[in-house]
Amino acid sequence: MQHTSVFVPPSQFAAAALLSAALAAQSPTLHQTVPAAYAATDANSLLWVAGTGSDVRQQTLIGASHLTNLLGRELLALEIRRTASADAFAGATADWTVQLSHTNRDPLGADRIMDNNVGANAATVFQGLVTAPNSPATTGSAVPWSTANTIRVVFQTPFVYAGGTLCVDIVGHALPGQTSDWWVGDAVFEDISGTTTTIGNGCGMFGGSNHDWAYVCERTLLPGAFAQFRAHGTTGTFAVAMHGLPAAAPVPLSAFGVPAPGCSVALDPTQLLSSQVAMFAGTNDPFWPASHGTANVFVALPADPWIFGLTLATQWFDLGQPATSNAVQWTVANQMPSLDLAYIDGVPDDPIGLVTVHHAPVYRFDYR
Repeated sequence: MQHTSVFVPPSQFAAAALLSAALAAQSPTLHQTVPAAYAATDANSLLWVAGTGSDVRQQTLIGASHLTNLLGRELLALEIRRTASADAFAGATADWTVQLSHTNRDPLGADRIMDNNVGANAATVFQGLVTAPNSPATTGSAVPWSTANTIRVVFQTPFVYAGGTLCVDIVGHALPGQTSDWWVGDAVFEDISGTTTTIGNGCGMFGGSNHDWAYVCERTLLPGAFAQFRAHGTTGTFAVAMHGLPAAAPVPLSAFGVPAPGCSVALDPTQLLSSQVAMFAGTNDPFWPASHGTANVFVALPADPWIFGLTLATQWFDLGQPATSNAVQWTVANQMPSLDLAYIDGVPDDPIGLVTVHHAPVYRFDYR
């Protein structure tokens, strides 16, 4: 059998390559807003934007439920839209690094150690300066994704979304003289919380006449969240947060060999579940004396229905006085957060951030 070869001039190969590139370039660029309900409508909250006012690291874990349209697609750009406001926003310029990755953590499994939320395939998709525009005041709830309303970052390297939770990691550094006092992005907020009540009196130098110097953040009493406990005490000394069940009656602190008249323990010593040690750190607040410090501890609450309505109590001990705080009884919310988003923010040099599972930014991706 006779074979016939056909000679194709090199110029035709070049033309074919150019045609292929042209066809790829003509592929339409699509948009996906997260959450999709706010594609054309302002959401119900706001968040600072990294680097527009100060150095901030912001992570957002986006659950797969928001990204079905992006499966197998190239992500090309990220946009943040300003929140609706009757105020004009002064522009700013920030130095950003944006990293995307597939993480094995669901939003309700986010970690306070920010690097633990980053997936193994982390890719830096953008590094450079971004512009927050001078944005005029808005009216109504419809805020278009226009150049006057958005911060837009075109990825230097496209990222293919392959499914699962997407980690968006933005490190923003403020540039001296190019910051804005008020450029805030659109965000979504889920109005759920636990409850608290004071069950025992405090003593010592802090908390006013009632000596209420311990608090529990009700918005963090959610399944899958990190419950946050805070107390005010003597700067530079140990703070011990005790968690357990209430006592039938207050027990004088002197019963434990501690000479602190008027101080008592409101928790049952036989029913203590755990204790956490922190330090009262100075607040750098000019309205507070240098001796007035603040301590925070966090407890990871499982994202499981069994924890709905769980009730415990927490009381602090300030070794510097010594003194006991007011005791706070707290109850976990009776529902699971439903955003399928987690937001973790901190400062670039601190490995630990603050996790929020009921509040997150609104983003828009370009993809094809």
